[in-house]
Amino acid sequence: MQRHKHITIIAGEESGDAHAAELIRQFQKKHPKVTFSGVGGRHIAGTGAELIWDLASHGVTGFTEVIKHFKTLHKAYSNTKQHLKTTRPDLVILVDCPGFNLPLARYCKEQLGLKVLYYISPQIWAWKAGRIHKIKKYVDHMAVIFPFEKKIYEDAGVPASFVGHPLVERIEKALSSPNSIEMEFPENKRLIAMLPGSRNHEIERHLPVMDKVMRMILKYNDDVHFIIPVAGTVNRAKLEALISTENMPHVSLFNDHAIEVMKRSEAIVVASGTASLEAALLEKPMCIIYKSSFLTYLLASQVIKIKYLGLCNLLSNKMLAPEFLQYDCEADAIYLELQKLLNDQQRRETIIKNLSQMKNELSENNADCTLLHLAEKLLTVNPIK
Repeated sequence: MQRHKHITIIAGEESGDAHAAELIRQFQKKHPKVTFSGVGGRHIAGTGAELIWDLASHGVTGFTEVIKHFKTLHKAYSNTKQHLKTTRPDLVILVDCPGFNLPLARYCKEQLGLKVLYYISPQIWAWKAGRIHKIKKYVDHMAVIFPFEKKIYEDAGVPASFVGHPLVERIEKALSSPNSIEMEFPENKRLIAMLPGSRNHEIERHLPVMDKVMRMILKYNDDVHFIIPVAGTVNRAKLEALISTENMPHVSLFNDHAIEVMKRSEAIVVASGTASLEAALLEKPMCIIYKSSFLTYLLASQVIKIKYLGLCNLLSNKMLAPEFLQYDCEADAIYLELQKLLNDQQRRETIIKNLSQMKNELSENNADCTLLHLAEKLLTVNPIK
């Protein structure tokens, strides 16, 4: 008796976990007999798939954070290898997280001879360009989310397809649907969203700066209120402890619902990463910030070869949203820019127009195919028309 097709999908952090879960749900709807196991977190677990290891809840990024969580990562890697060896899935889908997933791709291909689909490319255009040679050896197909990445891979002889960016559809649904949760705010207040990050070490570095910015804004503006979504991967009590007592009456906290929070805001201060792209796709004027440990910053500054860190700026090759990074991540500078975003209507309109153009370029309407279709093809199941 022929067994049902099985896919193992591996994501290392919160956003990748959410993207992986969405693909699983699409498969479950169209191919209910296909089974799943995966490395990720609460999102994959929520689909009913077998969760091999909860890696997303650790939120590991940066050199020093990897060292700190080395034992956890090593154990997760060993357990995942054993699972792959035992189950021999029909397809392995690796989502982002190249430090964890590229060695797994090698193991899958060299030791087990498995089919490998890699979704969300390592940022070889920013650093570690040599990874493309490993990808060519160990990955059957790259599913890229930025249009310019396809040519980079094809020029190197790696099969690649642009599948659109997963956030575009998600944002469109949020914009076209009614508010999904009830949020109460003081009347007649202008709302400013503060998104310090989805990892505890990001909260510790970003929120003290944001707290100073809030204090400065409140000193000269009595018509504002701040809203902060608290990611499920963050210790809420620690987050609250970093907000000064004088600011707390002017701040509302919500568990998760980052898109809903940003949707209702007039301006945003956001840590670089997925949330900054979400803000861009919502067409919200924003300031992008980021501070890492000194060692991570020192190492990154030696190898990263890009002009911008914010994805909306990188994709447009111009500064659509101002960036305040590392030593420039200071409250005074962020406060001055935030005041402009709130009060300069012409500046706001220009930013919104540019962000709208960027969003259109990332749409599935310009994609080669969907991620689901590509996975179906590699799994050798018939795509649903």
